[in-house]
Formats: sequence, C-alpha cells, structure tokens
Amino acid sequence: MVVTEDTRISELIKENKESIEAIASIAKPLEKLKNPILRKLMASRVTLSEAAKIGNCTIGDFKGVLIPLGFTFLNSDLIDKPTEERNPDWLNNLSREQIVVFDVRAILASGQDPLKQIIKRFEKIPMGNALCIVNSFVPIPLVRLLEKEGVKSFTKTIDKNEFHTFFFKVPPKESINQNAESTVGEKLRMLDQDSFYLEYNKFPLSKIREIDVRHLEMPGPMQTILEILPKLDNDEALYINHKRVPLYLLEELAEDNFCVNILNLSDKDVKLLIYRIS
Repeated sequence: MVVTEDTRISELIKENKESIEAIASIAKPLEKLKNPILRKLMASRVTLSEAAKIGNCTIGDFKGVLIPLGFTFLNSDLIDKPTEERNPDWLNNLSREQIVVFDVRAILASGQDPLKQIIKRFEKIPMGNALCIVNSFVPIPLVRLLEKEGVKSFTKTIDKNEFHTFFFKVPPKESINQNAESTVGEKLRMLDQDSFYLEYNKFPLSKIREIDVRHLEMPGPMQTILEILPKLDNDEALYINHKRVPLYLLEELAEDNFCVNILNLSDKDVKLLIYRIS
C-alpha cells in the first residue's frame, strides 16, 4: 500500500492489523489505538500528519515502523521535509483584535481539564471572529467536535511543543450549518451547578436513569454510556457520574440528536445529563 501524509490511520489498519501496535509504539498519545473503542473513534478521523501532531513526532517516525510492514511512502525522499503551513483566507483576513488567544498549557500542567473554559470562551466570540487555543498538542477531538457544528479550524505548528489552533465562528452566510452558534449552545452545554440541576429537575425521578462510571477503566465509561443511550426514551434522561469530561464521547455524539449538559465540579467529579432533542 502506498502511503501519504493524508492517509487515514483506519486505511493502514485495514491493510495490515500489525500497524496498530507499530503506530502505538511511536509515542504515548498514540497508545490509544490499542483501545478498540478509541481506535474506532480515532482511526477513521485522523490522518498520518494529524497523528504525527498528536504524538509530537514526525512522518519519519511512522516510516520507520510502517515500511517493515510492507507500506511504501509516496515521495519518500521529500516527506520528512517540513511543509509550509499556509494560513486559510479567513485567518489572513482577521485582525489581531478579532482573535482571542487562550493558552491552556498551564491549566493542563496543573492536572485540570480546560474544556469548560474553552467552550465558554468560544461561545462569547462574536460571529466572524476566532478563538486561538495555544497547546502542546493538537486537540483533534475538539477540532472534530466543533467542525461538525460548522466551525472552521486551522492549526499552525510553532515548534514541536507548541501548536496554535484557530477556531473561526463562521458568519451565517458562509456557514454550512446556518445555526452553528446556537447548535453548539443547544447540544453541548457547560453549566454551573444551579443551571445544571435546573435541567435535571425538568425530568421526574422516574424518567432519570443514573449510572456511575467513575470506577471503570477506559473504555468502560464510554462503552457503558454508548450502550444505554440508544435505548433512552424521548422523555428520559441519562444522569452520569464521571471522573472527567469525556471529549471523545462528545465528538461521537456531535451528529446525534442528543443534548449533553456538563457540570464540572472538580478534577475527578463531573456530572453529565444527556437526553434526546426532539
């Protein structure tokens, strides 16, 4: 099989299942591929170049483990050379005042999840402006999650430990999803305690299914939740006790008719209330 930087990980796995262990051996973030559920979510979405950014490695690292498995790289003599990252037109047309920069590296270093702050900041961004997330890796699940809601994104590599990911709130006339802004707010909501339990109290106790997945190791929490949600009646809600904000789950549910309400009480105490949108 001939491979380029745009080849998806799922194509490599389909061609040769040994590529799972090979790619997972390159860097710790790529070990997620060993997990069947995370592999299902990640492999079909991520290209080789995106995987390199996730793993903070190079295409050359992939060549080293994939060529022995019979893969051939197109333009092999050029593929390790850095490629010029050209800004999209929408980014070039933005002034500095139209871009809000949010560096989340210190938040992550403290062991906290910055998702709540990212979503809240993005919701406050006016149409036609952008939020720039500064991180030590590319937040691929977040990129996929927002792109499904009509948000444009672009990641610029500053160096091997710094990436700037821009999220552009597309004006309505350009948006594929005309309700991109309201949809993000309707389907994914990071709430305070009062607002969360206001949503909770809309359902009688007999219509709330409660589960606790905090004791489960991955992929147990996601697997448990995904098994229950299809069986959820239109007038029911699933109340989940979790120990983290499940970003991969949010990405998986982005195209489904579910509203996900999140209450982040602490680093290891997160509540979710999920119900169908009629």
